[in-house]
Amino acid sequence: MIYFEMYPGDYLKDTTRLSLIEHGAYFKLMLAYYAEEQALPDSLAELYIIAGAITSGDKAAVKKVAERYFPVAEDGLRHSKRCDEQIATAQARIAEGQGRREDRKNSEAERQARTRARRTMLFEDLRNVGVVPDGMATMTELKALHVTHVTGDEHVTSDLMSRVTSHAQSRVTGGVIAGVNTGNQTPDPISTTPDTSHHAQRSLSGVTDAGRACLLMRQAGCHTTNPSHPDLLAALAEGVTPETLADTVAEGLIRSPPITKPFPWAIQTARNRHAAGATPTNTTKTGGPNANSQLGSAEHVAEQRRLHELREAAGGLGGSGGDVIDGEFQFVQH
Repeated sequence: MIYFEMYPGDYLKDTTRLSLIEHGAYFKLMLAYYAEEQALPDSLAELYIIAGAITSGDKAAVKKVAERYFPVAEDGLRHSKRCDEQIATAQARIAEGQGRREDRKNSEAERQARTRARRTMLFEDLRNVGVVPDGMATMTELKALHVTHVTGDEHVTSDLMSRVTSHAQSRVTGGVIAGVNTGNQTPDPISTTPDTSHHAQRSLSGVTDAGRACLLMRQAGCHTTNPSHPDLLAALAEGVTPETLADTVAEGLIRSPPITKPFPWAIQTARNRHAAGATPTNTTKTGGPNANSQLGSAEHVAEQRRLHELREAAGGLGGSGGDVIDGEFQFVQH
């Protein structure tokens, strides 16, 4: 103990018959008791050393005080009831204070981890639509960018952020990452390539075509995208639209079995079709006598399965489920 509580009235009441030397002996023994937080030894010789008793008068004072105020207990040590009570109270108070400090430390660590996870979520959502914030942007600035370019609603952004904790897992809802914690995840070589798509041509809303293409492809079910992928940028430069890429990736995903790497497959397939002047068989155009079945409809799925069976019967081009580039086109009638 570094201090103890002293009650002068109680002390004087209990020590009225002590001489000046005996008061000194009492204080020296009591200070040793509190300093070590343990009872005194039974041996008078050790007590003389503790109290600094040299003369016979000093030793007599130590002996009198020890026998009256520090009697030997069953454990063979000299105890003081008041000292034991104060030591127990102080130890409980110290333990409680250490517990509060530990709780504050853990709370601060949790708060920092949660903030890092939320920053990661905001950065990745913005990157997926082609917006690259400054690395030193504040949370307020990132939230404002997220509202402007991703959700369009401050309440939606706030709700997404509130769901993110330091233990959150990445989850995709409607093409927008609702929570990210990169601490326990292995980086995806496709989705974590540094984004350079902000150099590409931007749409009127301020979002790059690459970012919009990735967002549409995610909404179509492709959860691994990268707006900086060179093949994606090349496809857009050749005139392939984000909508066409989304349609193409959806086509690959509804196959049985589905394409296992839909992102690169859709890009290359769309580029090949664009070069040949063709359109994907899963265009979402509706209405009109020559229109294709709407993407995801029962008619469209049946048509895709019929085409798959025809290819199988004819030997196919490696099978519809493999990661080969589809050579089948539906030419547009001019």
